[in-house]
Amino acid sequence: MKRLTLLAAGLLVTTTVPVGAQGLTADLRAVAATPGKLAGTELDMGVGFGVTVAWRVQPHLHVYGGWDWLHFGSDNSFAGSDRDFEETGYTFGLRFEHPLGDASRLLYRVDAGGTYKHVEIEDVDGDIIADSKHGLGYEAGLGLLWPAGDAWRFGPTIRFRSLSPDFDINGVTTSGTLRYVGLEMGVSRRF
Repeated sequence: MKRLTLLAAGLLVTTTVPVGAQGLTADLRAVAATPGKLAGTELDMGVGFGVTVAWRVQPHLHVYGGWDWLHFGSDNSFAGSDRDFEETGYTFGLRFEHPLGDASRLLYRVDAGGTYKHVEIEDVDGDIIADSKHGLGYEAGLGLLWPAGDAWRFGPTIRFRSLSPDFDINGVTTSGTLRYVGLEMGVSRRF
């Protein structure tokens, strides 16, 4: 039911936006995340990448959707030794962008939204031991953008994310919350 509600909300927003307000931005970014903790397991620093497409619905307000992949390692975990934790999935929400001042081309960006992700646990051979299945989480981000011409922009973003996955390993269910802060460096192209 949650999937259907999210899909309906997304379709409603994209089909009711005035055509004159539309504008598209595509982002590509690399991510380094603080070490996380999941179900008592200390995770190493995470690394990954993501893509996002944002659609302008008002002069400074965008609706965004994207996909991310983030990898955390762990020497000792509730799932065994030398395990990799990979968070993968979708992001969606609202983005506000505005110049820092009247004469400034430098912009700040604020994101607030949700995530629909899952976490896979892999052994040293890359085989999947457990998959949490997709679930809802949330995110918030704050960034700066430097223009490089009329269409290109680049800059850093600090993003907080939270997800509460459940794992079934050999008939035992383990629950936890994965929270981390990511530092992203990205490039944006406006269309």
